Amino acid sequence: MDTLAQWKKRRAKLKRILWDLLLGGKVPPPTNPKYHIDSQGKSAEKEIKAAINRHIKAFSDVVTQHPTYFNFQWHKPITWDTFIISYPSWQGEPPQRAILRVPKNLDKPAPAVLCFHGHTRGCHIGKEYLDYIAIPLTAKGFVTLAPDATRFGDRRDTTFEKEEIRDWKGYAFLSERKLATALLLEGRTLIGVMTWEHSRAIDILQSMDFVDAKKIGCVGMSMGGQQSFFLSMMDERIACGVEACGVSSYKIWTKEQTINALVAYIPHILKYTDTPEMGSLIAPRPFMCLDAANDVFFPLKGIKELGRAMRKTYKLYGASQRFKQYIHRGEHTFTKQHINYAIHWLDRWLNNENDS
Repeated sequence: MDTLAQWKKRRAKLKRILWDLLLGGKVPPPTNPKYHIDSQGKSAEKEIKAAINRHIKAFSDVVTQHPTYFNFQWHKPITWDTFIISYPSWQGEPPQRAILRVPKNLDKPAPAVLCFHGHTRGCHIGKEYLDYIAIPLTAKGFVTLAPDATRFGDRRDTTFEKEEIRDWKGYAFLSERKLATALLLEGRTLIGVMTWEHSRAIDILQSMDFVDAKKIGCVGMSMGGQQSFFLSMMDERIACGVEACGVSSYKIWTKEQTINALVAYIPHILKYTDTPEMGSLIAPRPFMCLDAANDVFFPLKGIKELGRAMRKTYKLYGASQRFKQYIHRGEHTFTKQHINYAIHWLDRWLNNENDS
């Protein structure tokens, strides 16, 4: 699109198309959900630690495979309260469960960030391994909410869990597969269900009197990056977002025959659009893409194409400073440097009232 007026016209049509593709045109209305505190304080922290220990016991090599996540330790003072909460989910699915951290002694409503996890072995854990980014954000004064993705962690389907661990070493992702394939046969998608559920998480955050309802952001890596990207696209209540190693061009996927998880697939998407145009739906709200040059799941050519398209749209809005893309030279990982970029980006746009 050459002009902002042309883009705005296309934008309205594209959003309708995407809801049709994501959820078969049948988007359940919001339900004004309320949340329940399942545990808090030491009890919540004990539950979090127990989940991590169970995961390490099931897959002993995850600590060396993912040192950023499972070796994370916080050595500074604890300046927040920790809760595990539950709230309504997609119809027929187990309730959403999430770790809520609230800074102590707030003197005014605080900005909030939704933290999204990626794939975990056997879909065995979810919200608990996001401490590496949720805790530093909370320490900066953010309310953070880290939910289990649909069919992960406490919400996983355990029917074939013994086989998943014994025979597949957690790489079959059977819990995800059972729901994703059923949804595809109905003309719906797993990423569509996740996006709808995360909109309910925004409802929950906005119902909290200690949250600034106009300053809600999101961040995620890998599948979490996809969740952050799609939620930012489809729900304009997200004021600022960060995607890490989660998006590339679908067209490039097909050319390079890239293999990805079922959550990444949207039937018929290339008849109508591709991620470079889809990402432009986020403009002019601040958004950062943090990607990897040698990502086996998300080809570099498609990553760069996405960046070019989004920069062009942000420029149409006169908001070029609100989009950034950084690409590290490594593989599919959220580097410490990129984690710091994400934290500073969210802090800049959600915590700094004088920035624009």
